[in-house]
Amino acid sequence: MQESFLHFVWQYQHYDTQGLQTTNGGVVDVFATGHHNTEGGPDFLQSKLKIDGIQWFGSVEIHVNSSDWEHHQHHKDPKYNTVILHVVWHDDRECRREDGEVLPVLELKSRVSESFVSRYKNLINQPAEIPCQSQLDQVRTIDKVSMCDQVGVERLRRKSKEILERLEQNKGSWEDTAYQTIAQNFGFKKNAESMLKLSNVLTHKILLKHLHNIVDIEALVYGVAGFLEGDIEDGYHQRLADRYQYLSQKYNLKGRGMLRVEWEFLRMRPWNFPTIRLAQLASFFTDNAKFFDRILNHESITELKKMFVHPPSEYWQSHYDFDKESARKFGGLGSGSLEVMLINSVAPILAAYSQHVRQESYMDRAVQLLQSLKPEQNHILDRWEYLGIRAKSAFDSQALIELKNEFCLKKKCLSCKIGIKLISD
Repeated sequence: MQESFLHFVWQYQHYDTQGLQTTNGGVVDVFATGHHNTEGGPDFLQSKLKIDGIQWFGSVEIHVNSSDWEHHQHHKDPKYNTVILHVVWHDDRECRREDGEVLPVLELKSRVSESFVSRYKNLINQPAEIPCQSQLDQVRTIDKVSMCDQVGVERLRRKSKEILERLEQNKGSWEDTAYQTIAQNFGFKKNAESMLKLSNVLTHKILLKHLHNIVDIEALVYGVAGFLEGDIEDGYHQRLADRYQYLSQKYNLKGRGMLRVEWEFLRMRPWNFPTIRLAQLASFFTDNAKFFDRILNHESITELKKMFVHPPSEYWQSHYDFDKESARKFGGLGSGSLEVMLINSVAPILAAYSQHVRQESYMDRAVQLLQSLKPEQNHILDRWEYLGIRAKSAFDSQALIELKNEFCLKKKCLSCKIGIKLISD
């Protein structure tokens, strides 16, 4: 038996409510189970009950065994003096609050049907990564869609949390925060952390001072990234190295830069090399002075895409590394990479800003943006499609990724509308 199951049973009253009594024979009437508390303190707040005709307002604490009250040290914690009822599966000990009051106990084990418990255990004990995969056809499409809509927004809020933490570190500067978020995502999967490290050293404030000078921007980017070290017989490399020698002293960057070995090249095609992504990043900031304002106030997805498709400087259109020419000409982000950038950078920035200024219109724009983009393609989405759930947009694909990673793999079936439906029916 898991405590989370008992939370679910109490919250949705999946127990026999007739003739409720405490273990001491007190008659219990439940008017409000309370608000589920996921922070510190009692499990349910603002509950409303009657015990032996006396009305109580307060908190409800839930445990598998009543002795867990003391195991969790609640008897020493004044925060739990608001508890008016102890709901347990098995009552094995009398417990008192910190103020000395004896807790009335409601025992549930004889009030929950065996078939209900069996359905729960059958689902939660499935070894499959998606526990309900063999039962999905029993769930109405509207319930699946409703859950996907919920987790799609939850994923945006979860990504927002990281951005808002970064905003706090940046002392409220949205420009710095958006710059770091975009820079990180120019690294895609393999070089995301290296790009983030770069953006923490080479600040947005420094780049702004050289906004329309691509040589200075590239000298700073490649210098901090560690690509200007060593003797390379390449005229452009030498030009950037000479310029970085001056700029690194001006901005106190000496000794704060990175090493080339911090960047991943293995098993990558040349157009995904960090050298090319750095060139595209430099081009992005050279051509988008007010990129954050443009993200907030964009009027179309076409306008957003134009921000990211600027080709790199002339040198990087024909080279994939210093002194290494390419037969293929490199441009801005390809269509697939562009959509990934919008999904992982622009939409979360809009969502985070929405939470920060408490204006839902920006969250709506984030959702609308994802709904206008094609769904991603990966093994998670292939599995969902095999099970009959197909993503029609990037919002859907993000939702299905979130559902798999944050609910299915963590066996949070009791927090999932699909799981609840299967257990309850």
